[in-house]
Amino acid sequence: MTSLSRAAERPSSWPLLLGLCLLSWLFGLALSLPCGVERAVHHWEEQLNDQVVIALPATGNEPSGQTNKLSQALTATFPKAHPTLLPDRDVARILASWSTPWEGPLPRLFTLSYHGEMNTLTTLVHNITPEAIIVPPPPQMAKLAPLMAALRKAASHVALAAGLAAALVVPALLYLAARTIALANRQQQAVLLSLGKAVTTLHHILARRMALTAFLGGLAGIILLLPSLMLITSALRPLLRLPATTGLFPTVPPQSFLPPMLWGTFCLMPFLMALAGWGMTYLVCARQGRHPS
Repeated sequence: MTSLSRAAERPSSWPLLLGLCLLSWLFGLALSLPCGVERAVHHWEEQLNDQVVIALPATGNEPSGQTNKLSQALTATFPKAHPTLLPDRDVARILASWSTPWEGPLPRLFTLSYHGEMNTLTTLVHNITPEAIIVPPPPQMAKLAPLMAALRKAASHVALAAGLAAALVVPALLYLAARTIALANRQQQAVLLSLGKAVTTLHHILARRMALTAFLGGLAGIILLLPSLMLITSALRPLLRLPATTGLFPTVPPQSFLPPMLWGTFCLMPFLMALAGWGMTYLVCARQGRHPS
């Protein structure tokens, strides 16, 4: 078998290796894009300030009767909004971020996650405390919602196009490489047939070589995909309000908003490429042995 392995022709595997590397990277990016964009946008939406702030005039250290009445009315009318009366330390921190250090008694601040009509909330609050000030959240969600929808749609379309391209080109590339190997070893196969020997061993040798090349190409593509995802996440870090990385190297796996199941798919991809390359080469060589030209 060793002599037969040495006698087998070895066409250059670099074109196949580079092609499978690029296609594995493209296919992995196509799988990552829709899921990563969806999770990134969801993370970004969670970071937005959607809290309505209700400020009541300062009345001393203890909550006034109007404060208690407003708290009960908000809880009864909007229970899902989770109205909360902030403690003094949080009020002082918020006021310090708004203006110069606050002097005198602190006002009472309520926060609630309210997404309904502001007129309804304003009417309720002013019926109880006419001097209350209502600060709505910034309208960033309303302005950026069309952009986020377009981003999700574009990610899905790009992923679909890239995935279909990779799914169509990979079998064609494997068949072309298998056909090249079979033609390069046609003379050795003809000699074995003329001697009445089985060519199965030669087919297995060629198929194993093809599987190894396909595995290395797929593995190189997945290794190339990791820094690509890190680079994309780092570029979007300020927009998505992600925490800054510490140290020279980021965490592994990178914070790319991909589920663990997708990382498992990436790990299986080189083995699937190797299996496809082995089967394609063995079938092409076996077919050429049955129908020599």
